[in-house]
Amino acid sequence: MSLLQDYEQQFGLLTADATSKIHSIPNLSGPPRKNAITEAERLIEEAKELLEQMDLEVRDLPSASRQSASVRVRSYHDELQRLQKDFRRSQVQMADAVQGRDELLGPEDAAHSEDQRERLLQNTEKMNKSTNRLEEGYRMALETEEIGRGIMDNLHRDRETITRARDRLRGVDQDLGRSGRILNGMVRRVYQNRVILTIVGLLMLGIIGVAIYFAVR
Repeated sequence: MSLLQDYEQQFGLLTADATSKIHSIPNLSGPPRKNAITEAERLIEEAKELLEQMDLEVRDLPSASRQSASVRVRSYHDELQRLQKDFRRSQVQMADAVQGRDELLGPEDAAHSEDQRERLLQNTEKMNKSTNRLEEGYRMALETEEIGRGIMDNLHRDRETITRARDRLRGVDQDLGRSGRILNGMVRRVYQNRVILTIVGLLMLGIIGVAIYFAVR
């Protein structure tokens, strides 16, 4: 089993446990509810850290398997976002339940509880916006890095192509050099043969002339 697959199994266990805790929050009260909220926050944070590790692991995968792994990890990001929304929704439901309970109490207690509910909703909204901005920035950083990695891969392939072409040109230059030397040698031999033939011809003409001279005399 690869490290990425191990992370994926751990992520599945964490999200399943977190989902169970989140769904139990509206039905709890007092210390058990606080414990469930704390535990859900811890599980979500661990799942987020696991996703960061998976992102790092995907970057080091070969190109052939990187794309399919990236698709899976993006689906895990979507699942974590859904889980965080469910968690915030359970807190709102809890606040609504508190409001319904406070309606049975006196005006002062109800007003105090309403203030607490309003602050809880405001904090939840702020946390929601901050989380969305962070996740969007993180996703953009990953996409930018992926684009940069693709550009680097293309440049590497182009460099290899240029290197091979340069090696072929160097081989052609060497072949042309050898062919030039062979042609130069052939030309020199042709000139040498012409000189030799000229000398032999002159010698033969001289011999014939001498022979004719002595024959006439």
